[in-house]
Amino acid sequence: MIRPTRLIAIGAAVVAVLAPASPASARHHHQPPPAATPPMGWNDWYTFSCDVNEQLVEQTADAMVASGMREAGYRYVNLDDCWAASTRDADGRLRADPAKFPHGMKALADYVHARGLKLGIYEDVGTKTCAGYPGSYGHVQDDADSFASWGVDFVKVDWCNVPFGDFPGLSQQQVAVKLYTAYGQALKATGRPMVFSICEWDPRLQPWTWAPAIGNLWRTDNDYGSQWSQTLANLDQEAPLAPYAGPGHWNDPDILMVGKMASDTESRAHFSAWAMLAAPLLAGNDLRNMSAATKAILTDREVIAIDQDPRGAQATRLSHTATADVWTRTLANGDRAVMLLNRSDTTTRISTGLPSGAYAVRDLWAHRTASSAGVIAASVPPHGAALYRVSPLRGGAGRYPPLTEVSVDPQVPPAYPGSDLHVAEAGEKITTAAAFGDDGNTPVTNATLRLSGPSGWKIDGRPVRAPAVPTGGRLSGTWQVTVPADVKPGSYALTGTATYKWRAHTATVRSETAVRVLAGPAGSPYLSDLSWLSAANGYGPVLVDKSYFGGPLTIHGTTYQHGLWTNAVASIEYYLGGRCSRLTADLGLDDSVKGQGSVTYRISADGRPVYDSGVVTNATPTAHVDVPLTGAHVLRIDVGDGGDGISYDNADIAQPHLTCAD
Repeated sequence: MIRPTRLIAIGAAVVAVLAPASPASARHHHQPPPAATPPMGWNDWYTFSCDVNEQLVEQTADAMVASGMREAGYRYVNLDDCWAASTRDADGRLRADPAKFPHGMKALADYVHARGLKLGIYEDVGTKTCAGYPGSYGHVQDDADSFASWGVDFVKVDWCNVPFGDFPGLSQQQVAVKLYTAYGQALKATGRPMVFSICEWDPRLQPWTWAPAIGNLWRTDNDYGSQWSQTLANLDQEAPLAPYAGPGHWNDPDILMVGKMASDTESRAHFSAWAMLAAPLLAGNDLRNMSAATKAILTDREVIAIDQDPRGAQATRLSHTATADVWTRTLANGDRAVMLLNRSDTTTRISTGLPSGAYAVRDLWAHRTASSAGVIAASVPPHGAALYRVSPLRGGAGRYPPLTEVSVDPQVPPAYPGSDLHVAEAGEKITTAAAFGDDGNTPVTNATLRLSGPSGWKIDGRPVRAPAVPTGGRLSGTWQVTVPADVKPGSYALTGTATYKWRAHTATVRSETAVRVLAGPAGSPYLSDLSWLSAANGYGPVLVDKSYFGGPLTIHGTTYQHGLWTNAVASIEYYLGGRCSRLTADLGLDDSVKGQGSVTYRISADGRPVYDSGVVTNATPTAHVDVPLTGAHVLRIDVGDGGDGISYDNADIAQPHLTCAD
């Protein structure tokens, strides 16, 4: 158990008083358990799906070494589904696909081991894997023995094609416990240490309540994609689960999407959150071709140290709104990690507090240390996070510069009444406020605050100045900003910059906030040809013009060239800007689910319902939709689960055709 600490409330959030780490609990052993810290490595699925082979794994192992990832702590090179041959051999043993892995798994493991790395592999407790390859049901010990003989170090076991009919009278959770317990025992019986990753992905079965006694990590949610909303959904699932994690057993919110998200800002926030959760850090990108920014995120030693902290205490969420979160995590040496997370689409000032005192606040991404008198605040960019390591500052409180911050707040109206989307129009005048704050232990002097914008944007107003800003004080100003009449759609930064003196030093701090300028579509496009505002999928990413397994969208034998695939529960939003009058589409379950699943479709325009399908199954005729959109700024499509869970809820939005002004 984590030692309780007193909580201090300041504003909307609280941070526990810094205290020495408690003694190791009874569950901590004298010898480190397997996966004593969260496993770090790579998994192929979200980038390569079934397109895997021997060369990819070998090149990835080489890239893990060359990029510095191995030295940063990454060890596991993990294959997911589709590595096996489509049938077992004559003795009933698993075998690698001879075309993909001509030298076999033992040779592949030897290659990986020779580079100081470890090999991971995938199987399923059911009769088949999720992609239809041989499952381990009825062959569990044989498969465990094969893995051990090949030199496998990590085994991920999925939850597809389970023959529930073989277990009359047992609930699905009881079946899961039975099957995964047997698998864990089979792995132990081989005598080879192998990390056991339980991929029971249905959160309704609450694997965190039973998996710690069986495996080393367990999935806490369904597959997800690289959209920001999906990252938040998996993070939210973790909020109550901190008591179940610790050395040797970890909540697993799924593979990292660093380098696959919409921006480096999102990737840093995502990596920050997974580090705070003490989550396994399994990179899901192509390590052979990653950007310098992606490599820098994945190999940041100070952030990795938070994830790998030996105490193994998962972070807890101290405050939560639709706009912002504050999370904190107790570290082994008594320090605290603090994350300020901006969930919204606009730059947001997020603040939390400590008891009045002196603290060293280390910005783990900027690699700078400042002093704080108790307030930790930052203007966090959209979909971004500020991550700090906080420790008491005893003596010499003035050796670090004060913690300062600038906030910029443009008063952009919502796209429609009640909307969270704020959009500026060409030629519009925007009132913009900015402020500079000193949250450190010492005052600053000669402070000046300015606002600037992109070329062509008119800024009316002068800089504001103050001879001194005391500890806890703020310097504020207001400006009028005019958007150019010929501006193109996009995001444009307004920048607040403060200069000041601390002792004999001149310092500068700045912050940007984005003003979003959008334009609705013209003519008669398909939704699948447009960029969405947001997309959330209950199982994997929303896909364009193809289904989950890569084939075309198909409903009742009709194949469609254009459209969207998603899995319940899902939502997709598009900006129309009042330019479109109607949407037509065909809706139904994709034929790949072979008669299974049920969903609902709901369409709204500026928050007003315009279509509701009711429950749709494979027995339901294709829904031919024609809905009015005149004057609407935002189109939203929601896919529900039909009331029976999300399994096999593969929903097609086929030929989604807009009629808009030219």
